[in-house]
Amino acid sequence: MNPSNPAHRRLALLFFILGGIWCAPPYIQAQSPAGNALEMEWDGHVKVYARALFPRSGTAFDQIGLDTNYDGSLELRVNNKTFFSDAVYAEVNWEAALAGGGTRRDGRRLNRLYPAVFPKGLFLPPTDNRRLFDLTAKIDTNEETFSYHRLDRAMVAFMPAWGEVRLGRQAVTWGHGFTFNPMDLFNPFSPTDLERNYKMGDDMALVRFPIHNLDVECLYVVRRDPETGQTGFHQNSLGTNIHSTAGEIEINLILARHYEDYVAGIGFVGYFGDAAWRFDITGTRLHEPGRGQSWYASAVANIDTSWTWLGKNVYGYLELYYNGLSRDNYKDHYTDPAISQRITRGELFALGSLYCSANIHLEIHPLINAYLTPVVNLNDGSGVLLPRVVYDMSDTLRLTVTGALNWGAKGTEYGGYDVPGVSFSHTPTDSVSIWITWYY
Repeated sequence: MNPSNPAHRRLALLFFILGGIWCAPPYIQAQSPAGNALEMEWDGHVKVYARALFPRSGTAFDQIGLDTNYDGSLELRVNNKTFFSDAVYAEVNWEAALAGGGTRRDGRRLNRLYPAVFPKGLFLPPTDNRRLFDLTAKIDTNEETFSYHRLDRAMVAFMPAWGEVRLGRQAVTWGHGFTFNPMDLFNPFSPTDLERNYKMGDDMALVRFPIHNLDVECLYVVRRDPETGQTGFHQNSLGTNIHSTAGEIEINLILARHYEDYVAGIGFVGYFGDAAWRFDITGTRLHEPGRGQSWYASAVANIDTSWTWLGKNVYGYLELYYNGLSRDNYKDHYTDPAISQRITRGELFALGSLYCSANIHLEIHPLINAYLTPVVNLNDGSGVLLPRVVYDMSDTLRLTVTGALNWGAKGTEYGGYDVPGVSFSHTPTDSVSIWITWYY
């Protein structure tokens, strides 16, 4: 950071002030003005992250150079949960980060060369341009770096005798997929996201309550049009998730209006010996006119189990995913609004129609765990291999090393496909990442 830059000075002051929080005990008791005891829980992390990204020939990077890009970030997260009584609590999670590197610099260059393909560049800070409340503030941005701070959770919860009500920014996950999750309509993780400690929150009202042997969850997510900043029902999500059991089988039924789509889905969880199996299927009625397709189905099925091998604990799963929105034409990424809008909104990550993924987790040592996750497009044989090693250096310090290694022939999803209107291909980039996280 440049100490003469006012924004950098503000960021440094922010980190300095929050250093006092790290020294606070994890559990604090205070007194409210009314004399009632307030119970406060604090936790969070500091993460130092580094990545090497390897551009490929035949892509837009040919125009600016194929040198390895080195990126990094420093991230601080502070989580607070305050209990006002047995029936009322609030949760606020704050984070700040300073990040940048060669990928951001090259992204700015590609934006100037090909603004239609790279409208915002690469390696960007998170934004709240779709959320009801803008709780993200940029501290400083330039050609190679950016810094920001934001509230990722800010909600209050009420727990009357009949259930629970939550209001504010929070995260919710539906569905039973591991790598892919078609039931998860709200900020799902990408298949290549290997760190899933925190899911980005949305501004919503959520109500949970039981009815006989049913557990019912209703939510309403309010959003803004990112272009106009206006709210409207066509930007929002309204849905219900009903959970029940039939013998040893768990059943989830979802009904939702998501943006302008209508979604219905059903999911099952059961057991076969020592293994657990899951199956989710959704049907979506499209609102895009003129596509020649009024609805599509998506489904995921997986099975997982654990065992011992050579005295080591092993866990694994196998998963199949079907994406009925795909016509197996990867150029639809740029030309089909039904696909491009869902990619932009961060809810679609697959351009093909059929995928297989798996995971093997080997406990090498109680403190060292290795993971290997391949994701394969069964339509064209291309895929990505995601290795990861996690070393718990102490009770509060963790070292993680990951990679993303793509393979496939030209014209495949992971091997690279042509971008309409330009002379280069869209090819996923190989990378190696390492980060150290201190939890407090």
